[in-house]
Amino acid sequence: MLETIKDIIVKSGRASEYRISQRRKSGLEWYFVKDKLDSARDVETTLYDVTVYVDGLAAADGADGRTRGECTVLVQPGSAAAEISAIIGRALDTAAGMKNAWFPLPKPSAWQPIQPASRFDGLTPLQAMEAVRAALYRHDGLDGASINSLEIFLSCQRQRLVTSTGVDVAWSSWVGFSEFVVNAGKRGQDEVELYADLRFADLDEAQLSEATRRQLAAARDRLVAVPTPALSGLPLLLAGKLAADVYEYWFENAQAMAVYEKRAAFGPGDDVAAGGGDGDLLNLRAVPTLAGSPLGAPYDLTGFALKPVDLIRDNQVVGLVAASKYAHYLKLPATGAIQLFELGGGRTLQAELRQRDHLEVLTFSDFFVDSTTGDFGGEIRLGYLVRDGRRQPVYGGAVTGNLVENRGRLLLSSEREGTPMALAPTCCLLPAVSVTPGG
Repeated sequence: MLETIKDIIVKSGRASEYRISQRRKSGLEWYFVKDKLDSARDVETTLYDVTVYVDGLAAADGADGRTRGECTVLVQPGSAAAEISAIIGRALDTAAGMKNAWFPLPKPSAWQPIQPASRFDGLTPLQAMEAVRAALYRHDGLDGASINSLEIFLSCQRQRLVTSTGVDVAWSSWVGFSEFVVNAGKRGQDEVELYADLRFADLDEAQLSEATRRQLAAARDRLVAVPTPALSGLPLLLAGKLAADVYEYWFENAQAMAVYEKRAAFGPGDDVAAGGGDGDLLNLRAVPTLAGSPLGAPYDLTGFALKPVDLIRDNQVVGLVAASKYAHYLKLPATGAIQLFELGGGRTLQAELRQRDHLEVLTFSDFFVDSTTGDFGGEIRLGYLVRDGRRQPVYGGAVTGNLVENRGRLLLSSEREGTPMALAPTCCLLPAVSVTPGG
Protein backbone atom coordinates (compact mmCIF):
# COMPACT_ATOMS: atom_id res chain seq x y z
CA MET A 1 0.00 0.00 0.00
CA LEU A 2 2.79 2.41 0.88
CA GLU A 3 4.55 1.69 -2.40
CA THR A 4 1.28 2.20 -4.28
CA ILE A 5 0.81 5.63 -2.71
CA LYS A 6 4.41 6.57 -3.49
CA ASP A 7 4.09 5.47 -7.12
CA ILE A 8 0.90 7.49 -7.59
CA ILE A 9 2.58 10.62 -6.20
CA VAL A 10 5.67 10.19 -8.39
CA LYS A 11 3.69 9.44 -11.54
CA SER A 12 1.56 12.54 -11.05
CA GLY A 13 4.66 14.60 -11.79
CA ARG A 14 3.29 17.47 -9.72
CA ALA A 15 4.82 16.91 -6.29
CA SER A 16 8.12 18.59 -5.50
CA GLU A 17 8.50 16.47 -2.34
CA TYR A 18 6.40 14.06 -0.29
CA ARG A 19 6.29 12.15 2.96
CA ILE A 20 4.20 9.09 3.83
CA SER A 21 3.54 7.85 7.35
CA GLN A 22 2.17 4.36 7.94
CA ARG A 23 0.57 3.89 11.39
CA ARG A 24 -0.37 0.40 12.56
CA LYS A 25 -2.30 0.09 15.82
CA SER A 26 -3.01 -3.16 17.65
CA GLY A 27 -4.64 -3.22 21.05
CA LEU A 28 -7.50 -3.86 23.43
CA GLU A 29 -10.26 -1.77 24.99
CA TRP A 30 -11.97 -2.76 28.24
CA TYR A 31 -15.04 -1.10 29.75
CA PHE A 32 -15.97 -1.65 33.42
CA VAL A 33 -19.06 -0.87 35.47
CA LYS A 34 -18.02 -0.86 39.12
CA ASP A 35 -15.39 -3.62 39.14
CA LYS A 36 -17.09 -5.86 36.56
CA LEU A 37 -16.01 -6.07 32.92
CA ASP A 38 -18.97 -4.86 30.88
CA SER A 39 -17.53 -5.10 27.36
CA ALA A 40 -14.24 -5.58 25.53
CA ARG A 41 -12.98 -4.89 22.04
CA ASP A 42 -9.96 -5.81 19.94
CA VAL A 43 -8.56 -2.94 17.86
CA GLU A 44 -6.55 -3.41 14.66
CA THR A 45 -6.12 -0.41 12.36
CA THR A 46 -3.71 0.81 9.70
CA LEU A 47 -3.73 4.39 8.42
CA TYR A 48 -1.60 6.35 5.97
CA ASP A 49 -0.89 10.07 6.43
CA VAL A 50 0.32 11.54 3.15
CA THR A 51 1.83 15.01 2.79
CA VAL A 52 2.65 16.48 -0.61
CA TYR A 53 4.67 19.62 -1.27
CA VAL A 54 4.41 21.83 -4.36
CA ASP A 55 7.08 24.46 -5.01
CA GLY A 56 6.64 27.67 -6.95
CA LEU A 57 8.04 31.11 -7.51
CA ALA A 58 6.76 34.40 -6.13
CA ALA A 59 8.17 37.77 -5.24
CA ALA A 60 6.86 37.20 -1.74
CA ASP A 61 8.25 35.69 1.42
CA GLY A 62 11.26 33.70 0.34
CA ALA A 63 14.49 35.65 -0.07
CA ASP A 64 15.12 33.79 -3.34
CA GLY A 65 11.49 33.97 -4.47
CA ARG A 66 10.82 30.26 -3.94
CA THR A 67 7.59 29.17 -2.29
CA ARG A 68 6.39 25.86 -0.90
CA GLY A 69 2.82 24.74 -0.35
CA GLU A 70 1.90 21.59 1.57
CA CYS A 71 -1.20 19.54 2.24
CA THR A 72 -1.73 16.43 4.37
CA VAL A 73 -4.46 13.87 3.66
CA LEU A 74 -5.51 10.54 5.16
CA VAL A 75 -5.60 7.41 3.01
CA GLN A 76 -7.46 4.35 4.24
CA PRO A 77 -5.97 0.88 3.69
CA GLY A 78 -7.58 -1.05 0.86
CA SER A 79 -8.44 2.07 -1.12
CA ALA A 80 -8.47 1.51 -4.88
CA ALA A 81 -5.76 3.15 -6.99
CA ALA A 82 -8.30 5.47 -8.63
CA GLU A 83 -9.54 6.67 -5.23
CA ILE A 84 -5.98 7.25 -4.01
CA SER A 85 -5.19 9.20 -7.18
CA ALA A 86 -8.23 11.42 -6.61
CA ILE A 87 -7.26 12.06 -2.96
CA ILE A 88 -3.65 12.85 -3.92
CA GLY A 89 -4.84 15.07 -6.78
CA ARG A 90 -6.96 17.19 -4.46
CA ALA A 91 -4.06 17.48 -2.02
CA LEU A 92 -1.76 18.64 -4.82
CA ASP A 93 -4.31 21.24 -5.92
CA THR A 94 -4.49 22.58 -2.35
CA ALA A 95 -0.71 22.63 -1.93
CA ALA A 96 -0.27 24.42 -5.27
CA GLY A 97 -2.48 27.24 -4.02
CA MET A 98 -0.32 27.89 -0.97
CA LYS A 99 2.61 30.31 -1.22
CA ASN A 100 4.61 29.94 1.99
CA ALA A 101 8.31 30.71 1.98
CA TRP A 102 10.31 27.69 0.87
CA PHE A 103 11.91 25.39 3.43
CA PRO A 104 13.81 22.09 3.16
CA LEU A 105 12.81 18.61 4.35
CA PRO A 106 15.27 16.63 6.49
CA LYS A 107 17.64 14.17 4.87
CA PRO A 108 18.72 10.80 6.34
CA SER A 109 20.80 11.15 9.50
CA ALA A 110 23.62 9.01 10.85
CA TRP A 111 22.14 9.54 14.31
CA GLN A 112 19.81 6.66 15.26
CA PRO A 113 17.73 7.55 18.33
CA ILE A 114 16.35 4.79 20.57
CA GLN A 115 12.80 4.51 21.86
CA PRO A 116 12.69 3.74 25.64
CA ALA A 117 11.88 0.16 26.54
CA SER A 118 8.55 -0.65 28.20
CA ARG A 119 7.57 -3.45 30.57
CA PHE A 120 4.62 -4.06 28.25
CA ASP A 121 7.08 -5.39 25.65
CA GLY A 122 7.34 -8.80 27.30
CA LEU A 123 3.63 -9.32 27.91
CA THR A 124 0.73 -10.59 25.85
CA PRO A 125 -2.09 -8.06 25.34
CA LEU A 126 -4.27 -9.90 27.91
CA GLN A 127 -1.47 -9.99 30.48
CA ALA A 128 -0.79 -6.28 29.99
CA MET A 129 -4.45 -5.31 30.36
CA GLU A 130 -4.94 -7.46 33.44
CA ALA A 131 -1.88 -5.92 35.10
CA VAL A 132 -3.20 -2.40 34.41
CA ARG A 133 -6.66 -3.33 35.69
CA ALA A 134 -5.29 -4.80 38.90
CA ALA A 135 -3.20 -1.69 39.58
CA LEU A 136 -6.07 0.73 38.93
CA TYR A 137 -8.46 -1.18 41.22
CA ARG A 138 -5.92 -1.74 44.03
CA HIS A 139 -7.47 0.91 46.31
CA ASP A 140 -11.09 0.54 45.26
CA GLY A 141 -13.32 1.02 48.30
CA LEU A 142 -10.88 3.34 50.10
CA ASP A 143 -12.74 4.84 53.09
CA GLY A 144 -16.09 4.19 51.44
CA ALA A 145 -15.16 5.74 48.07
CA SER A 146 -15.38 3.47 45.03
CA ILE A 147 -14.81 3.34 41.30
CA ASN A 148 -18.14 3.74 39.54
CA SER A 149 -16.94 3.19 35.96
CA LEU A 150 -13.55 2.76 34.33
CA GLU A 151 -12.20 2.35 30.81
CA ILE A 152 -8.78 1.10 29.71
CA PHE A 153 -7.30 1.53 26.22
CA LEU A 154 -3.91 -0.03 25.51
CA SER A 155 -2.27 -0.46 22.12
CA CYS A 156 1.08 -1.04 20.49
CA GLN A 157 1.61 1.44 17.68
CA ARG A 158 4.11 0.80 14.90
CA GLN A 159 5.06 3.67 12.65
CA ARG A 160 7.07 3.86 9.45
CA LEU A 161 7.98 7.14 7.75
CA VAL A 162 9.19 7.41 4.15
CA THR A 163 10.09 10.69 2.43
CA SER A 164 11.24 11.81 -1.01
CA THR A 165 14.55 12.96 0.52
CA GLY A 166 15.53 9.36 1.34
CA VAL A 167 14.36 9.08 4.95
CA ASP A 168 12.98 5.61 5.73
CA VAL A 169 12.64 5.00 9.47
CA ALA A 170 10.42 2.90 11.73
CA TRP A 171 9.71 2.67 15.44
CA SER A 172 7.10 1.33 17.83
CA SER A 173 5.58 2.58 21.06
CA TRP A 174 2.92 1.73 23.62
CA VAL A 175 -0.01 4.06 24.15
CA GLY A 176 -2.18 3.61 27.24
CA PHE A 177 -5.15 5.65 28.38
CA SER A 178 -7.66 5.24 31.19
CA GLU A 179 -10.56 7.37 32.33
CA PHE A 180 -12.64 6.70 35.39
CA VAL A 181 -15.37 8.09 37.62
CA VAL A 182 -15.24 7.64 41.40
CA ASN A 183 -18.04 8.09 43.93
CA ALA A 184 -18.16 8.75 47.66
CA GLY A 185 -21.12 8.99 50.04
CA LYS A 186 -24.51 7.36 49.99
CA ARG A 187 -26.46 7.50 46.78
CA GLY A 188 -28.85 10.44 46.91
CA GLN A 189 -27.32 11.75 50.13
CA ASP A 190 -24.28 14.03 49.86
CA GLU A 191 -22.93 11.91 47.04
CA VAL A 192 -19.76 13.12 45.30
CA GLU A 193 -18.71 12.11 41.80
CA LEU A 194 -15.27 12.94 40.37
CA TYR A 195 -13.79 12.23 36.92
CA ALA A 196 -10.12 11.73 36.05
CA ASP A 197 -7.98 10.33 33.26
CA LEU A 198 -4.36 9.35 32.77
CA ARG A 199 -1.98 8.52 29.94
CA PHE A 200 0.88 6.06 30.19
CA ALA A 201 3.32 4.00 28.12
CA ASP A 202 4.82 1.71 30.74
CA LEU A 203 3.57 -0.73 33.33
CA ASP A 204 4.24 1.26 36.51
CA GLU A 205 1.82 -0.33 39.00
CA ALA A 206 2.64 2.18 41.74
CA GLN A 207 1.91 5.15 39.48
CA LEU A 208 -1.31 3.62 38.13
CA SER A 209 -2.67 2.70 41.55
CA GLU A 210 -1.73 6.10 42.94
CA ALA A 211 -3.82 7.80 40.24
CA THR A 212 -7.03 6.12 41.37
CA ARG A 213 -6.11 6.28 45.07
CA ARG A 214 -5.69 10.03 44.79
CA GLN A 215 -9.14 10.42 43.21
CA LEU A 216 -10.80 8.14 45.76
CA ALA A 217 -9.26 10.17 48.58
CA ALA A 218 -10.33 13.39 46.84
CA ALA A 219 -13.93 12.19 46.61
CA ARG A 220 -13.89 11.36 50.31
CA ASP A 221 -12.44 14.78 51.15
CA ARG A 222 -14.95 16.56 48.94
CA LEU A 223 -17.73 15.30 51.23
CA VAL A 224 -16.35 17.37 54.12
CA ALA A 225 -15.06 20.34 52.11
CA VAL A 226 -16.20 23.88 52.90
CA PRO A 227 -16.55 26.80 50.45
CA THR A 228 -13.26 28.49 49.65
CA PRO A 229 -12.97 31.55 51.92
CA ALA A 230 -11.70 34.98 50.94
CA LEU A 231 -7.91 34.75 50.77
CA SER A 232 -5.19 37.31 50.32
CA GLY A 233 -1.46 36.85 50.13
CA LEU A 234 -1.39 33.04 50.16
CA PRO A 235 0.64 31.36 47.43
CA LEU A 236 -0.87 28.72 45.17
CA LEU A 237 0.59 25.20 45.21
CA LEU A 238 0.13 23.00 42.16
CA ALA A 239 1.40 19.44 41.74
CA GLY A 240 1.64 16.74 39.08
CA LYS A 241 0.04 17.48 35.74
CA LEU A 242 -1.27 20.89 36.88
CA ALA A 243 2.27 21.94 37.74
CA ALA A 244 3.48 20.62 34.38
CA ASP A 245 0.84 22.77 32.66
CA VAL A 246 2.47 25.80 34.29
CA TYR A 247 6.00 24.68 33.34
CA GLU A 248 4.85 24.23 29.74
CA TYR A 249 4.57 28.02 29.48
CA TRP A 250 8.37 28.29 29.30
CA PHE A 251 8.62 25.33 26.93
CA GLU A 252 6.01 26.75 24.55
CA ASN A 253 7.78 30.11 24.46
CA ALA A 254 11.12 28.47 23.68
CA GLN A 255 9.82 27.38 20.26
CA ALA A 256 11.22 28.78 17.02
CA MET A 257 7.69 28.80 15.61
CA ALA A 258 6.52 31.12 18.44
CA VAL A 259 9.51 33.43 17.86
CA TYR A 260 8.90 33.49 14.09
CA GLU A 261 5.22 34.32 14.60
CA LYS A 262 6.20 37.06 17.09
CA ARG A 263 4.11 35.67 19.93
CA ALA A 264 6.94 34.39 22.16
CA ALA A 265 7.37 36.05 25.55
CA PHE A 266 11.16 35.82 25.25
CA GLY A 267 13.90 34.88 22.81
CA PRO A 268 17.52 33.70 22.65
CA GLY A 269 19.70 35.46 25.20
CA ASP A 270 16.81 36.74 27.33
CA ASP A 271 16.58 36.36 31.10
CA VAL A 272 13.27 34.59 31.80
CA ALA A 273 13.31 35.85 35.39
CA ALA A 274 13.51 39.46 34.18
CA GLY A 275 16.58 39.91 36.37
CA GLY A 276 14.81 39.73 39.73
CA GLY A 277 13.03 37.65 42.33
CA ASP A 278 14.13 35.09 44.89
CA GLY A 279 12.66 32.09 43.12
CA ASP A 280 14.46 29.02 41.82
CA LEU A 281 16.59 29.10 38.69
CA LEU A 282 14.96 27.54 35.64
CA ASN A 283 16.90 24.89 33.75
CA LEU A 284 14.88 23.54 30.86
CA ARG A 285 15.66 21.21 28.01
CA ALA A 286 13.61 19.57 25.28
CA VAL A 287 13.74 15.77 25.08
CA PRO A 288 12.35 13.48 22.36
CA THR A 289 11.25 10.69 24.70
CA LEU A 290 10.57 10.09 28.39
CA ALA A 291 10.15 6.78 30.18
CA GLY A 292 6.43 6.18 30.68
CA SER A 293 5.25 8.92 28.31
CA PRO A 294 3.15 7.93 25.28
CA LEU A 295 3.75 11.32 23.62
CA GLY A 296 7.42 10.97 22.69
CA ALA A 297 9.02 9.67 19.49
CA PRO A 298 12.58 9.24 18.24
CA TYR A 299 11.76 11.14 15.01
CA ASP A 300 9.45 14.03 14.26
CA LEU A 301 6.75 13.90 11.58
CA THR A 302 9.19 15.00 8.87
CA GLY A 303 11.70 12.26 9.73
CA PHE A 304 14.20 14.43 11.62
CA ALA A 305 16.24 12.31 14.07
CA LEU A 306 15.76 13.91 17.49
CA LYS A 307 18.23 14.64 20.30
CA PRO A 308 17.87 16.50 23.63
CA VAL A 309 18.30 20.27 23.32
CA ASP A 310 19.12 22.78 26.08
CA LEU A 311 16.63 25.66 26.07
CA ILE A 312 17.09 27.58 29.34
CA ARG A 313 20.17 27.44 31.56
CA ASP A 314 20.05 29.25 34.91
CA ASN A 315 17.21 31.48 33.64
CA GLN A 316 19.05 32.34 30.40
CA VAL A 317 17.53 31.29 27.05
CA VAL A 318 20.28 29.37 25.26
CA GLY A 319 18.34 27.57 22.53
CA LEU A 320 15.02 27.00 20.79
CA VAL A 321 13.10 23.96 19.59
CA ALA A 322 13.35 24.47 15.85
CA ALA A 323 11.64 22.20 13.34
CA SER A 324 13.32 22.24 9.92
CA LYS A 325 10.84 24.80 8.54
CA TYR A 326 11.32 27.43 11.25
CA ALA A 327 15.03 26.73 11.64
CA HIS A 328 15.40 27.61 7.97
CA TYR A 329 13.29 30.77 8.31
CA LEU A 330 15.23 32.03 11.36
CA LYS A 331 18.64 30.72 10.25
CA LEU A 332 18.94 28.56 13.38
CA PRO A 333 20.32 25.03 13.87
CA ALA A 334 17.49 22.56 13.26
CA THR A 335 16.50 20.42 16.25
CA GLY A 336 13.33 18.84 14.87
CA ALA A 337 9.90 19.24 16.43
CA ILE A 338 10.41 17.93 19.99
CA GLN A 339 7.27 17.44 22.09
CA LEU A 340 8.54 16.78 25.63
CA PHE A 341 10.71 18.54 28.18
CA GLU A 342 12.69 18.19 31.40
CA LEU A 343 12.78 20.91 34.05
CA GLY A 344 15.39 20.85 36.80
CA GLY A 345 14.38 20.68 40.45
CA GLY A 346 14.52 23.55 42.93
CA ARG A 347 16.25 24.08 46.27
CA THR A 348 13.44 22.97 48.57
CA LEU A 349 11.99 19.58 49.43
CA GLN A 350 8.34 19.07 48.57
CA ALA A 351 7.52 18.45 52.23
CA GLU A 352 8.98 21.84 53.19
CA LEU A 353 6.96 23.65 50.53
CA ARG A 354 3.81 21.92 51.76
CA GLN A 355 4.47 23.03 55.35
CA ARG A 356 4.12 26.68 54.37
CA ASP A 357 0.73 28.38 54.41
CA HIS A 358 -0.79 27.99 50.95
CA LEU A 359 -3.79 27.02 48.86
CA GLU A 360 -3.35 23.80 46.91
CA VAL A 361 -5.83 23.07 44.16
CA LEU A 362 -6.10 19.37 43.41
CA THR A 363 -8.76 19.56 40.69
CA PHE A 364 -10.14 22.40 38.61
CA SER A 365 -13.30 22.40 36.55
CA ASP A 366 -11.11 23.67 33.72
CA PHE A 367 -7.53 24.84 34.23
CA PHE A 368 -5.94 26.98 31.51
CA VAL A 369 -2.52 28.52 30.90
CA ASP A 370 -2.23 30.98 28.01
CA SER A 371 1.24 30.53 26.55
CA THR A 372 1.15 33.94 24.89
CA THR A 373 -0.04 36.19 27.72
CA GLY A 374 0.93 34.02 30.69
CA ASP A 375 -2.59 34.22 32.14
CA PHE A 376 -3.69 31.15 34.09
CA GLY A 377 -6.60 30.08 36.24
CA GLY A 378 -9.66 27.93 36.72
CA GLU A 379 -12.64 27.16 38.90
CA ILE A 380 -11.83 25.14 42.03
CA ARG A 381 -13.50 21.75 42.29
CA LEU A 382 -11.38 20.60 45.21
CA GLY A 383 -8.52 22.23 47.02
CA TYR A 384 -6.77 22.26 50.39
CA LEU A 385 -6.26 25.37 52.46
CA VAL A 386 -3.16 25.01 54.63
CA ARG A 387 -2.77 27.57 57.43
CA ASP A 388 -1.03 27.25 60.77
CA GLY A 389 -0.43 23.55 60.18
CA ARG A 390 -4.13 22.79 59.57
CA ARG A 391 -5.27 21.31 56.26
CA GLN A 392 -8.91 21.98 55.30
CA PRO A 393 -10.56 20.68 52.10
CA VAL A 394 -12.29 23.50 50.19
CA TYR A 395 -14.35 23.85 47.03
CA GLY A 396 -15.78 26.59 44.81
CA GLY A 397 -14.41 29.94 43.83
CA ALA A 398 -11.61 30.43 41.35
CA VAL A 399 -7.90 31.10 41.04
CA THR A 400 -6.40 33.53 38.52
CA GLY A 401 -2.90 34.84 37.96
CA ASN A 402 -0.26 35.67 35.42
CA LEU A 403 3.09 33.95 34.97
CA VAL A 404 4.76 37.20 33.89
CA GLU A 405 3.96 38.59 37.35
CA ASN A 406 5.49 35.45 38.86
CA ARG A 407 8.72 35.68 36.85
CA GLY A 408 11.73 35.01 39.04
CA ARG A 409 9.52 34.17 42.03
CA LEU A 410 8.46 30.57 41.30
CA LEU A 411 9.56 27.99 43.89
CA LEU A 412 10.13 24.42 42.72
CA SER A 413 10.36 21.18 44.69
CA SER A 414 13.69 19.44 44.54
CA GLU A 415 11.93 16.13 43.80
CA ARG A 416 10.78 15.48 40.25
CA GLU A 417 8.16 13.18 38.75
CA GLY A 418 7.08 12.16 35.28
CA THR A 419 3.90 13.28 33.55
CA PRO A 420 2.88 12.58 29.94
CA MET A 421 4.44 15.92 28.97
CA ALA A 422 7.47 16.29 31.21
CA LEU A 423 9.92 15.15 33.84
CA ALA A 424 9.67 18.10 36.19
CA PRO A 425 9.43 19.25 39.82
CA THR A 426 6.63 17.42 41.62
CA CYS A 427 5.10 20.68 42.82
CA CYS A 428 5.58 24.43 42.66
CA LEU A 429 4.55 27.52 44.64
CA LEU A 430 3.21 30.56 42.77
CA PRO A 431 3.24 33.62 45.05
CA ALA A 432 1.25 36.09 42.91
CA VAL A 433 -2.31 34.82 42.56
CA SER A 434 -5.87 36.04 43.17
CA VAL A 435 -8.52 33.83 44.76
CA THR A 436 -12.24 34.41 44.38
CA PRO A 437 -14.13 32.85 47.31
CA GLY A 438 -16.67 30.09 46.78
CA GLY A 439 -20.33 30.59 47.55
